[in-house]
Amino acid sequence: MAQLPGSTKMSDMEEGIAANPVVKKVSTGDHPQMKRTRSGDSTDTIWETAEGAAEDDLEEETRGTKEETVFRKLGLLVAKKWGAKGSEKRPTVTQEELQKHSSEEDFWVMINGMVFDMGPFLRDEAKHPGGKAILMRQLELTGSDAGARFVRWHNAAGNAVRRAPEYFVGDLLGWTPPKKWRLCCCRRRSVPEEVL
Repeated sequence: MAQLPGSTKMSDMEEGIAANPVVKKVSTGDHPQMKRTRSGDSTDTIWETAEGAAEDDLEEETRGTKEETVFRKLGLLVAKKWGAKGSEKRPTVTQEELQKHSSEEDFWVMINGMVFDMGPFLRDEAKHPGGKAILMRQLELTGSDAGARFVRWHNAAGNAVRRAPEYFVGDLLGWTPPKKWRLCCCRRRSVPEEVL
């Protein structure tokens, strides 16, 4: 079979991959990680082994939407480290404090009424698996309200949810969950969930 101009034989590709591996082992802190040496969009993304997989496998059934499941698990893990919402041990944050932390070096985000500090990732004090670019995109697109994007990119059994309590700043004072809307039985109009 003739080789097309500009194409590479499979054996040449395999040699190139062996000479330039895509990942290499890196150990940082308590967690051995895989760090990408090449990436399409970012040079600082990392691949990690899931933490607590055996514990998550014990759950037989998950009820609710992905968003409800992620927020429920995140709330449970924060409560485990910081105490129940409203307890003396658990800190709070005002809207004004949250707005003060919106720079490229010092960025706080709110997820389901809980505020987290992303600054360590932006200052290279900690590594974010998605790299800095994804956090900068959050700052550009929606600012401090990161709930929808957090659910989009993470899952309830993931490392991000497990590690989030380490970056917890406090509960946002005065925050109330948004009303949920669903289609009515006639599918022509949306009504608040509590009406159904």
